[in-house]
Amino acid sequence: MAAKFLPSAVLGNSRLLVTLAGSGEIQRLFWPHVDGPQHVERLLVGIGVPGEPVIWQDDPSWQCEQAYEPDQNVLVTVARHPRGLAVRTVEAAVPDLDILVRQVTVTNAGRERLPVRYALYQWLRVDENPLHNTALYDEGSDSLVHYRRDVFVALGADRPLAAAGVGPSEAVLAAATAQDLAGTALILHGDVAAAGLWDLGTLAPGESAGLALFWALGSNIGQVRKLLAAARREGAEKLLAETRRYWAGWLRRARPLAVPGDGGEAAAPAPGRTALPGLAAEPAAAPARPALPGLPAQPAAPGQVAELYRRSLLVFKLMTDAGTGAVIAAPECDPAYRYCGGYGFCWGRDAAYVTVAMDRAGLHDLAGAFYRWALGTQEPEGWWMHRHHTTGQWGSSWGLIQTDETGSILYGMAVHARLHGGAAFAREVWPAVRRAAAWLLRNLDPETGLPRPAVDLWEERVGVHTYSAAAAAAGLRAAAELAGLAGEEAAGDQYRRAAEALRSAIWRECVRDGVFLRGRYLQIAKDAYLALRAAGEPVRERPGVLGRTLWERVWDPVMDASLLGLAYPFAVADPGDPVMARTVRRVVEALWVPGVGGLRRYEDDPYRGGNPWVLTTLWLGLYAVRAGDGDLARQILDWAVTRRTATGLLPEQVDPRTGGPAWVVPLTWSHAMYVLLALDLYGGREPRPAPVP
Repeated sequence: MAAKFLPSAVLGNSRLLVTLAGSGEIQRLFWPHVDGPQHVERLLVGIGVPGEPVIWQDDPSWQCEQAYEPDQNVLVTVARHPRGLAVRTVEAAVPDLDILVRQVTVTNAGRERLPVRYALYQWLRVDENPLHNTALYDEGSDSLVHYRRDVFVALGADRPLAAAGVGPSEAVLAAATAQDLAGTALILHGDVAAAGLWDLGTLAPGESAGLALFWALGSNIGQVRKLLAAARREGAEKLLAETRRYWAGWLRRARPLAVPGDGGEAAAPAPGRTALPGLAAEPAAAPARPALPGLPAQPAAPGQVAELYRRSLLVFKLMTDAGTGAVIAAPECDPAYRYCGGYGFCWGRDAAYVTVAMDRAGLHDLAGAFYRWALGTQEPEGWWMHRHHTTGQWGSSWGLIQTDETGSILYGMAVHARLHGGAAFAREVWPAVRRAAAWLLRNLDPETGLPRPAVDLWEERVGVHTYSAAAAAAGLRAAAELAGLAGEEAAGDQYRRAAEALRSAIWRECVRDGVFLRGRYLQIAKDAYLALRAAGEPVRERPGVLGRTLWERVWDPVMDASLLGLAYPFAVADPGDPVMARTVRRVVEALWVPGVGGLRRYEDDPYRGGNPWVLTTLWLGLYAVRAGDGDLARQILDWAVTRRTATGLLPEQVDPRTGGPAWVVPLTWSHAMYVLLALDLYGGREPRPAPVP
């Protein structure tokens, strides 16, 4: 089953975030932060013809096409109905105003003159709460207003309302469908909805009529009235034009790709082997390329490669909260957490990959804003919590401490200092770096030299995870680099020695039979412990908190895509080292999905059916670049291009039967991995950082 609100497209301005279905239906409206609160329970638009019920645009009788304007966060939806109607909708969130503008053109595609009305029904639960909402027709602004406490949502148009009403949701929907709102109220409180009808006139065959709608959001009635007045004064055409100029200018700030055939030439890939090390059984018999079924036989069009890169940069901006700098994993599509634990939060892990991609793409202001947000969310002991709301409060959690998140944030800070911030940034973040490094050191087990047990990066198991240990080592190495920039040489030497000791511990404790293990001391259920002990597998039992007993598997041999992280980004293993190469071979053999291609997370992954993930597959491409196999890396990048949605967004997972998106859209981490690999292949020389005092 799928969540109700998996989107086809997203729009926003980094305060306002909107998700839409392929029909153009607005599914979710988040404000004043990109993670909420969320205000829409249901919002429908349709066309009314006198004497007939409204044909709502979510009806399957409509045929809809949807696409972003090229290199824009402006969405176009075209809907056609057998009744002889065509509706073209162009919409966007205005960058500097909390306004969603929708420009509608209705065309009579039939053979007879047709009186037409535009209908809208919206059931808002302002502030994500069904209690104490009020909906009303505001005569002074000729608008429908919903409010609760300090959140007001007003909807107005550039034509006067012909009819409007509010009331209980089912009653208002029925009245709007019948185009008879006379029996509804004009103000009511509770769990209420509103509807409006606008007359577009009688259209001759081939004739069109336009309507502009404006949703304004503010903290009081005066604000939304003022915004509506400004929107009507400026008009939809001017607001959309200003929006287009904004996004065009924003992309010009970014580092361009130089894809051969797309107006530029790319730097040659790193020299080296033509096949991924370790994937061929015998070097002498190695094929020209690893046999990975599902990779595209033909390269993606250069324009598509570059277009997805730019779309990814646009996604970064939409997922970054303007007020705080936090970056969310995805727009929340499962608000009741029926299928997952939720995605509309900021994870330090995801954000570290995203901000490194931002920095490498030249979007240093976004990356810097995240790290300044991180300064205010660090725990006093030095670690960063599992996940947060964009405003900095703890998010709901099933594992507060995940060691890799703290290491990842430090790693990203060092990249930011290296590419942009320099010594000034290092000095700014130094107190947080010192606390985080001290916590990483205290968190090491003196017996093994590895971090103490914690939740893994997939947030499903507790143990001593090799990926998390590598992240901690990279975090300590980053702390040493930042210490040097901040003039703290003694601390830098300490962290550098500790990072090398942890790296040695990983090689000593986490390698078995010539490959890296996923981890050590994996916590398991008692029945699994007893079964493994009976089979002669190494297990152990030890006391936990509150008198509980912990049962652990000493070796965790499951192949996991996160082991790629040992080579990139955390560099505790050289990509060409025989142990690393054998590990990658085992990962690919165990996790590659034939048919559609792609890499699953780990063996027997139960989440959402165990599909291939976009980010793990791109991770293999990032490894391939560093192992000298530019051909495979390019094939994987092209694979990602084929797995984008119809609107050009990257999902979290791919359906192994259809090749389409299987879960969350868009996943910011997926787009980050695409940007990183695209820059590896087509970014040319890394830009030199600007001098920083």
